[in-house]
Amino acid sequence: MLEIKNISKSFPGKEAVKNVSFTIDKGNITGLVGPNGAGKSTLIRTIVDIYEPDNGEVLINSQNVRDNSDIKKIIGYVADKNDYFNQSRIKDIIKHYKLAYENFDMDCFNKANEVFKIPLRQKLSKLSKGNISRVFFMLALSIRPEIMILDEPTSGLDPIIKRKFLKMLIDDVYERKTTVLISSHNLADLESICDQVIFMDDGEVIKNNSLDNLKKNMRKLQVIFKDKAPEGFEKWPEFLQIDKIGRSYNIITKDYTEALAEKLKANDVLFVEELDLSLEDMLVYSVESRN
Repeated sequence: MLEIKNISKSFPGKEAVKNVSFTIDKGNITGLVGPNGAGKSTLIRTIVDIYEPDNGEVLINSQNVRDNSDIKKIIGYVADKNDYFNQSRIKDIIKHYKLAYENFDMDCFNKANEVFKIPLRQKLSKLSKGNISRVFFMLALSIRPEIMILDEPTSGLDPIIKRKFLKMLIDDVYERKTTVLISSHNLADLESICDQVIFMDDGEVIKNNSLDNLKKNMRKLQVIFKDKAPEGFEKWPEFLQIDKIGRSYNIITKDYTEALAEKLKANDVLFVEELDLSLEDMLVYSVESRN
């Protein structure tokens, strides 16, 4: 289990992460999403102990990650930028991982590379961004981690390789109950694999729920009343956004329940159409409603 407890992190002139808390259960894939500058990468670097938090703590299996080499052995981390080994050949990076991680599984790496086909004698600096991401994903996978932390891992991957990457990740979670935190701007990818989604904006968590619950609660409604809308309708607390076009109201709900459906019926609604929102839509409306 991964527990984030009241984490804050500031830099000169900017409070990047503000009192963030959440829990990810074993075997759960959680997506971390938000606009640029929301604090996602800062939070991730704090979780893996690259940054020391100003306040709070990160616990894995009830142990603090800070300066804890035993816990770090069970974390597989793929950064958004992987240039530390730029002048090394892939085969030499593998040697480094074998020395650093006693559970490193060369058979696992080779099996993954049968799919990704990265030449092991190639220097990292000669690879494309997508291929570099593949290399570090294979390395992270091969240490057989309990926790996988992935920051923009599909950036630069073509659609075919991206699908193979996601399948490989899902298979690992299914087989070993790996716990995954994954940040990405490719929200359609996350929507296809995540159990839980955390929305961040301006350093804060603004939503944290299962994907199923988000889809149930955040809906787009098209509503027409028999005569006119009730007084104060546009300020109902269940709404994130509302636009009127002629007699029709286009509504984004933050909490669509049976109670809201009955409330509409009680106010002489003539027509209601419910539409699903994509994860991208949900993020956009959630962030825009704060501004």
